[in-house]
Amino acid sequence: MNTTIKKKYPYVGNFKDTQAYQISTYAHASPWKNANSSFCWLNFEYPIYHGHTDWEITIVLNDYIVNYINGVETILSTGTACLIGPKDKHALFYPQRKKNQFQGITFAAKDSYVRQIFASLSPDLYERICSSPQNLMISLPAAFLDDITNICLDIQGTNNQSTPYAEEQCNILFQTLLLKFLKENQSATSIPKELTAFIKNLNNPKLSPEELTFLKSQLPYSYSNLTRLFKKYTNCTITQYINKIKLQYSKELLTHTNMSMLTITNELHFESISHFNHLFRKEFNQTPTQYRKQNLLLSQKGQLK
Repeated sequence: MNTTIKKKYPYVGNFKDTQAYQISTYAHASPWKNANSSFCWLNFEYPIYHGHTDWEITIVLNDYIVNYINGVETILSTGTACLIGPKDKHALFYPQRKKNQFQGITFAAKDSYVRQIFASLSPDLYERICSSPQNLMISLPAAFLDDITNICLDIQGTNNQSTPYAEEQCNILFQTLLLKFLKENQSATSIPKELTAFIKNLNNPKLSPEELTFLKSQLPYSYSNLTRLFKKYTNCTITQYINKIKLQYSKELLTHTNMSMLTITNELHFESISHFNHLFRKEFNQTPTQYRKQNLLLSQKGQLK
């Protein structure tokens, strides 16, 4: 951290001193206690190193401010927005200068509300964002800043700021901003490139055990890390994923070819016919033979018509 700032705020970044560290709750950050999201104007520094139980979006409308996030000093200039979540710790302070023209807006949202938004997009998105080491930041154009400012002034001007209209407008603004963060920070929410290439290769239904072993050896992950990451991004194990691909393809072979069960078993590298039967029945609630007969009858009925 900058030496001058360190002297001015010696408690910023002091991880061990619990007295120098605070937890900011939604009730503390929001002027509307019962709403899912809210905003307040920001024209002052908050140099106390603190964490959040909920979510916060800070937008710089004019000038700049220093945001010390998770041990990293970051300059937030005009048009910059920063997303702070329960995983983050930060402090806001001015650089050493005579005059400050900083103006900003802070949106606060309940963690339960943000979880709902993430869940509507992807089941594991919340966990991916919280586990990402990357601080999410975006740049907003001047016209968009004007729109946000005008809407906030309109909300502030209503007779009752806790009206459904005010809450609705705040929720729309927060969701819009959150989607911008996700869109412009794909690397924080998408699957690592190496894992993406690995999964694409798994989509080959004729993949052999030897080929799978080779593909695993090309990855920069240990076995435990690979299984953990794979489960995190696909919500299933590698074996479950491969079996689903093979079983789905086996339905095509059963329907459109006269291949025997033994040939299909060997072609798709199942351990044995009994193993193939067991997996197929578990997945589709019928045996491969039953599936083939059923589809043969349906095909014959279609021809008769």
